[in-house]
Amino acid sequence: MSPPPIQVRPWGLTPGQEAELLRALRFRHFKWDTFVSGGQTILPESMVVDEALHREVVATVEALHQALLRFEARVVANPQALEQLGIPRPLHPLLLRERDHGLHCARYDLFPTEDGRLMVSEFNEDVPGGFNEAQGIPDLLGDPGAGLRWEAGIRTAFQAAFRPFDSVAFLYATAYSEDLQHMLILERWLQEAGHSTTLGSPAHLEKGWRGPRILGTPVDAVFRFYPGEWMPNLPNFATWARVGPSLPMMNPLRRLISQSKTMFALWQEDDTLDPADRALVERHCPRTLRFHPSLVPRLMDEKEAWVLKRAFGRMGDAVVMGNLATPREWEDTLREAARKPGEWCAQERFTVVPLTFSGGPLYPTLGAFLLNGRFAGYYSRAAPKPFLTHEALYVGTLVQTS
Repeated sequence: MSPPPIQVRPWGLTPGQEAELLRALRFRHFKWDTFVSGGQTILPESMVVDEALHREVVATVEALHQALLRFEARVVANPQALEQLGIPRPLHPLLLRERDHGLHCARYDLFPTEDGRLMVSEFNEDVPGGFNEAQGIPDLLGDPGAGLRWEAGIRTAFQAAFRPFDSVAFLYATAYSEDLQHMLILERWLQEAGHSTTLGSPAHLEKGWRGPRILGTPVDAVFRFYPGEWMPNLPNFATWARVGPSLPMMNPLRRLISQSKTMFALWQEDDTLDPADRALVERHCPRTLRFHPSLVPRLMDEKEAWVLKRAFGRMGDAVVMGNLATPREWEDTLREAARKPGEWCAQERFTVVPLTFSGGPLYPTLGAFLLNGRFAGYYSRAAPKPFLTHEALYVGTLVQTS
């Protein structure tokens, strides 16, 4: 009998070695929240995927990326579609005028399901995170031994993407330390590659006479780690409206099209999808319906089979799984969705296959980074329930080569 395509392998460290590794992750890779609420956020184990599954992951995420770009190109000039996606109206003119400089960073989380598919419930296209662990854990654990390898190319790919730009600004939500830790590791990578860098908020963008400036410093490009739907609330949004469309930025605001959870419904309704894209969507994306109050009786009767999602939300926020919700929680969410139907969708639930870790069964996802459309390494997680939130645990990913 052949081994399953995903296995679990312990790090094999002593308690002292494990503690030292986590300390190095905090102080050398800026991963400060290795412990939260008294619990460790990083599993001392790795998932091992076989070579065939790894190749499937790479082919899937790269094909999905290209299909999403084709969908984006069709809807970006359609105000009705942008409205249906829940994208704030003040952003619509920016999306129309925005130049795409090819700077793209995304993470797609693939769930292994009972029927053998890899399913994607949403696309992390706007402000994906996880850089610290994705590179730090492989660096610190080192050579995994014969027949195994890390796929940890995020640092090299990130440096290559910004090679044409001398001065790069990292713009993030400065109230959040967990966002800062992401910016510090990315900043270090670019500084190691010889770039000058600036940290700031999107609120610090100014129009200088020679070009854009952040905190008085001229910049050639920016990395945005600030949710796109928040942008209209910035005090300098008028400056963004003037300067933003021509500013080389990872990621451009048009990535909100594929970040929106309601895009699945519009994508599946798109009559212009070519056969290859339609087959890709049907294989990897759950059936999704734009919410309408008329759906409430059906969703009440079929509670266990559906998930309610707001168009924009972060780390499991505004996502309610019918099989995990109490009847009261489900009714309250349906009531909220019925009040603002354009902001919600209903997605058919799929069944994730659990893996057995040392502490018991957990539900995994294979997180795949893409840099400028190419696979750039893993950021995988596992959770006690088949629902990933900010409380999910990071788990390293190895590829079995022989």
